[in-house]
Amino acid sequence: MRDAEAIYTPSRRVRIEVAITCLATALALALRWYYVVHAQVYQPLRDHSEFGGAAEYYRYAWNLFQHHVFSSSYMDDPRAVPDTFRDPGYPAYIAAFMALTSSYDEWYAAVLLSQAVLGALSVACIVLALRGKVPNWLLAGIALLAACWPHSVAMPSYVLSENVTTFTWALSALLLREAADRRSLPFSIGAGVALAAASLTNAVLAPLVIFLVLVLALKKAMPRHLLAGLVIATLLPLAAWGVRNSQVPAVMTSSYRAEVNLVQGSWPSYHIVTQLYTRHDPRGVQAASVINAEIDLLHDDPVAGLRQLAARMGRAPGTYAAWYLSKPALLWGWQIGLGAGGMYIYPTRFSPFITQPAWRAVDAIAFITNGLLAALALLGVGLCLWKKTTSVPMLVFAVTAAWVTLVYSVLQADPRYSIPFRGAEFALAGFAAWMAARAIRRRSTASPE
Repeated sequence: MRDAEAIYTPSRRVRIEVAITCLATALALALRWYYVVHAQVYQPLRDHSEFGGAAEYYRYAWNLFQHHVFSSSYMDDPRAVPDTFRDPGYPAYIAAFMALTSSYDEWYAAVLLSQAVLGALSVACIVLALRGKVPNWLLAGIALLAACWPHSVAMPSYVLSENVTTFTWALSALLLREAADRRSLPFSIGAGVALAAASLTNAVLAPLVIFLVLVLALKKAMPRHLLAGLVIATLLPLAAWGVRNSQVPAVMTSSYRAEVNLVQGSWPSYHIVTQLYTRHDPRGVQAASVINAEIDLLHDDPVAGLRQLAARMGRAPGTYAAWYLSKPALLWGWQIGLGAGGMYIYPTRFSPFITQPAWRAVDAIAFITNGLLAALALLGVGLCLWKKTTSVPMLVFAVTAAWVTLVYSVLQADPRYSIPFRGAEFALAGFAAWMAARAIRRRSTASPE
């Protein structure tokens, strides 16, 4: 029996792909918009708080808008001191809305609603990148998961950089697919610019272009001049920002942030310690002081700091080996450890995933299938890299998933950090299921009656 895809005429297939893209984008926008409007998220952005990312991003944006300085200084500080601790992409994004609005309430609403739009456009990019590369039934399944996944739906309600990372990375995957199909240098440069924007929003992605180019070159998926255009367009903005950082004599630097994440991520108890610390529990405060002392030692004397980390791990090698081996599952898991609990990063009231029966059903299905999807995605990474011919978007998804898993497994691992790449996870999981189904079909066809 012929594959169902084989009987599609090109025009019919295109119409189906367009319909899937439009429906998935509309569904994604409706869900995110509804969530942003109805959920009440506690994230005190303007206070002197220890709420971490969101409050820091607001201060960076405020200082950019008010003083034209990239600084995490508090708004009431007499002088904004420049630093390099955070990446510039997201502060620049939310600072633009400060210029377009006249009050905090207007700004806050504009940011959240615009992030809902970005989330929907990210789904469109994933679907368009995969069109024609997988069967339409599979494309529809991936689109549905990307549109409805609870973590992704809730993310636009937070003032966090993952919102911009999700869109810019997905856009780079789409443009890279177009560059490969069209043999187009402008599309390749566009993909590089989008990847640079993603990297300037999340520095973990900065080295990704090197691994992408190596894999695409080994697979002979793109001509060399297109790969060169991709590398140059990606690295030039990153180099410019690096030059800026080198001129800033700051204590709060990006390298210090990496040291913080390295030490914190080496402690199996770090998530519990953070939860206790935010509740001012004496045990959490004491444990946090020990972790901070290690961070200070690593920063002041890297050799001594690394020796102390090695000595601590050497006292319980099995425990730490098991910890690091479990971190990929933690990264692609469900429970956000560095957050309010469950799928919520910050405390949230009136979440539709709690108040609405249909939303609760989606949440339950996603929770049950989360582990299976992660396992299938791991298999999908292996298949994409092992197969002699793999489509460019699937290679982008595989290399990205492998890279972010490796980096966050060495540093901090938390499901929050995988949210921008859930679309890649769903595509890889679907690809693995498709390959398995084809193998079973071939075996059953080849077996004697």
